[in-house]
Amino acid sequence: MKQTIAFVKMHGIGNDFVLIDNRLQHIKLSTALIRSIADRHTGIGFDQLLLIDESRLRDCDAAYRFFNPDGSEAEQCGNGQRCISKYLSMKSPEKREFCISGLSGLIHSKINTDGLVSVNMGAINAISQLTIDNQLCHHVLFGNPHLVTEQQNIMECNLINLNNELTKAYLQGINFEIVEIISKAEIKIRVSERGTGETLACGSGACAAVAALQNTGQLNNIVKVMLPGGNLVVEYNEIDKNLYLTGAAVHVFTGEISI
Repeated sequence: MKQTIAFVKMHGIGNDFVLIDNRLQHIKLSTALIRSIADRHTGIGFDQLLLIDESRLRDCDAAYRFFNPDGSEAEQCGNGQRCISKYLSMKSPEKREFCISGLSGLIHSKINTDGLVSVNMGAINAISQLTIDNQLCHHVLFGNPHLVTEQQNIMECNLINLNNELTKAYLQGINFEIVEIISKAEIKIRVSERGTGETLACGSGACAAVAALQNTGQLNNIVKVMLPGGNLVVEYNEIDKNLYLTGAAVHVFTGEISI
């Protein structure tokens, strides 16, 4: 039996999302339903589905969950967090700061005067170095697990082959980032997201890549991250030890789907 779902389509520098506000409806998501919505030919299409609901914590504006196109659940998504903040500001234009709760804990964000959104992504859980197939890699736990490696001329790299070669030991999947250092204040990255594949942008991936190379002393505390979809800024705060992610969040359209 089909159900009608109200949704909002959004993107953060090309990383696109379907946002479902379950405070206004009561959608029961299943793997099959998520995959149907994700289909770019017969559904809506997205890199990730954002589900927001009422938070059980009194001081939070909402609760969040993230789902990949294959139906698996993700712990964190920086571009998705910015889009949720943008959506909440559309619903409450008088508010500029938000707190939401989910698998990665409490996430605080604010709408800047220039319209960009800044999110406190929290602290890195752990970083470790390892060598895989003679390639130095960085395993970063940051909400989601990430594997980061440095490459030259990344736009010419075969990301699929590198991902298959270097992440085959991670049976549960892992987000994979290749990084090209331009200077201590600027990098380029490409990302293959677990359960999704290559995306135009990945906020948590940008943070993981910056953290890995800051850990080795190769980057400054504030770094411009250039992705295929656009640019982000990642800042490490030495006082609270947290990473802050700043970038655009765009409302594309609002609609309904019977599926």
